Amino acid sequence: MANRLRKMIDDGQWVAGQQLPTELKLIEMFGVSRTVIREAISALGAEGLVQPQHGRGVFVAEYLPTRPFRFGNSSIDEKDHIRQSMELRLGIETESAALAATRRTEEELAAIKQALDVVNQLNSESVGGAAEDFDFHVKIAEATHNSYLVDFMNFLGTQIIPRVVLRLEFGAERDEFFEELIVHHVAIYDAIKAKDPVAAAEAMRVHLSRGLVVNRAI
Repeated sequence: MANRLRKMIDDGQWVAGQQLPTELKLIEMFGVSRTVIREAISALGAEGLVQPQHGRGVFVAEYLPTRPFRFGNSSIDEKDHIRQSMELRLGIETESAALAATRRTEEELAAIKQALDVVNQLNSESVGGAAEDFDFHVKIAEATHNSYLVDFMNFLGTQIIPRVVLRLEFGAERDEFFEELIVHHVAIYDAIKAKDPVAAAEAMRVHLSRGLVVNRAI
């Protein structure tokens, strides 16, 4: 409920200083209980988006706070979330792979290889492991020696790994998808091992672009 009210403020349906509809009116508008409305208003108040005024009602804050970055916004449907998150990853992880190829140490390369072996074993069994897949990408970020990249990846978390494709039925199509994942992961690793930033960036771009195309089709 808080997301729905927040979106109305974001979209300008309720502007700074405007009074929100009464509690009873909100209950009628959204068909929810008084408790749900009160919890939503309380959440928006904690964010500084609305200000209750005793005896008058609840008003949109005169000075709206700078909104923190949110990932996995529940107002975005699953397909849009996957598309947008994959596009975000294309912008970040292609450069991450190139930097890793340039800066990685032997110890970091070994960590990437270990993560690669784990995720590839799962994929060889046509099983997708979001945590294992994510760990492979985080290990690459760690090899960039850029703490902001690592922190941002960890902030995004396993939500950046699309799981819609796992609804594919067992069979040739599913097996082919996972075989392709293995090829992509190995190509990324090989380029980083060879200290070839151009090849690493391209391998990552191919990998993420393929994921974007596959998940758009589902």
